[in-house]
Amino acid sequence: AVRSGKVLKLTVLDERYRSALLCRPQQIALDPRSVKFLLGLGVDFDNMEGCWHNEHFFTRIGVFQEYLLSILEQKKQKVEIKVQLGTKFTEEYLQRISHNDWPRVIVVADGSCGDSCSVLGISSDYIVEPCHAYGANATIERSDQRQVPTPEIRAHSLYFDLSAYGVEALREHKNPTAKSGFHLKIYGTFRNRYMALACPTSDTKMVRYLRQTANSSIMKNIFHESFNAYKTDIEPRLNDVTLHHMQCSRRLFEVQLSHRRISAAYIEGENVAVIVEGEAARVLNFDTGFGVNLGMRGLESV
Repeated sequence: AVRSGKVLKLTVLDERYRSALLCRPQQIALDPRSVKFLLGLGVDFDNMEGCWHNEHFFTRIGVFQEYLLSILEQKKQKVEIKVQLGTKFTEEYLQRISHNDWPRVIVVADGSCGDSCSVLGISSDYIVEPCHAYGANATIERSDQRQVPTPEIRAHSLYFDLSAYGVEALREHKNPTAKSGFHLKIYGTFRNRYMALACPTSDTKMVRYLRQTANSSIMKNIFHESFNAYKTDIEPRLNDVTLHHMQCSRRLFEVQLSHRRISAAYIEGENVAVIVEGEAARVLNFDTGFGVNLGMRGLESV
């Protein structure tokens, strides 16, 4: 908005204070399309903590947002910019704004759990669509490891030996009618590791068992063994002592995309346009580290 030359005044609100906003450990992955979009806006990736791998840029969300805030600070000489951290967008906040100072455009990007849309009277109805896949997620937090961006690790066509749990599924993948095995991704920093496990929808014995099992230790063991098999050489293995640092899904779940039924509105009496972007507009129930790119798609169109 600032770089467009068409905006005279910009106000940025975030309910979190600066320290809480910038210290978040989650790592984001910007795909080539998002990188190209941001380069066109003047984002200098060479001056941002992160790493490149296969034309993707990996950095922590706090680092990325701190860089964007610094750009806004630099532009205050040309555009009237207010950054109000620790300020929630509420009806009370709107009532404090004089009628002459009301914005012409409001961009709602407060995540899937935000309530800014309800403040503006926009329906909270979502359309949920299947992604024809099952998935599970895991997180590992190890305070003794480095908090630096790390390229993701991917592995494909994985099959698991669950015979110890009474599931004889080893030979199923040899059936030419069976779909491919599991896909694994390990991502995040060494301190805050994340894992995503996914497979196409199918009705094989193994998939059916992992979707229905009440034994939470099965998924934990799968993530445990998968991490040790595909981790980088320079990070420590998980063992029985460090396994308690892991949290994971209890079973496979259906991966779904939810997108808001109404993502744009016009408040006629106030002459204000409202657009909803980011996870406030569309969100997966499955974490891949790539969710930020969904938000970039919307900003491209704006």
